[in-house]
Amino acid sequence: MTGRTAAADAWIQYRRTARQDGLVPALTLLCETAGDSGPPPGPGGHAVAPVGVAGADTGDVVTTMTVEGGTVVALRSRAEPPSGSTPWAAWALGVTSLRFGLSERLLDTVLAHLGGRTVGDAKLLHQQMVKGGVAEAVIEQLEIETMLAGATPGDLDDGVLAGLNAQITGTDRMLLRLLGAVSFLADGPGQVARVSEVIADVYFGSARAGEHGGAA
Repeated sequence: MTGRTAAADAWIQYRRTARQDGLVPALTLLCETAGDSGPPPGPGGHAVAPVGVAGADTGDVVTTMTVEGGTVVALRSRAEPPSGSTPWAAWALGVTSLRFGLSERLLDTVLAHLGGRTVGDAKLLHQQMVKGGVAEAVIEQLEIETMLAGATPGDLDDGVLAGLNAQITGTDRMLLRLLGAVSFLADGPGQVARVSEVIADVYFGSARAGEHGGAA
């Protein structure tokens, strides 16, 4: 295994953990890589972290969000933004990989949900409109996967990562529509998708304009 391949594999762990174990374990793992200082703030001065993670208390809590597996807080951070291009590029790629893993987990949930429901004698998953919706989401995910494949910090600039995060958000919204009322449960997949979207807003929202220029 080459050094570059090993480095790329390191970022797959966030995606894999998010898909297999969920948001809180994956975000905890990502925050641990930031060290004792905890998650770095986005350009607007905010950060998102699971409750109890090192550094998650270095700011004023703006909102608390309960999800499957634990609690996540959004806070106005007192920490300094990551200095230099490498720390920011590593965090930005980690966040994107994590959010993609959550999107894949959401697709798994949708397929399991639809596969267990029927309309008449046919599975709901086999209905033409439903199949079309699933196919559209899968195509979006394949495009995202192609862009992230083999990426290491700095390979994808801020604009590309912001675009990928917008695509992940759009894909998640497609999938939530397929879940219907289930997506509104406070402890369900819809809440995880909403927290994922908050993470994207914190690190890749409009406030990023002009910030971290050339950092990736």
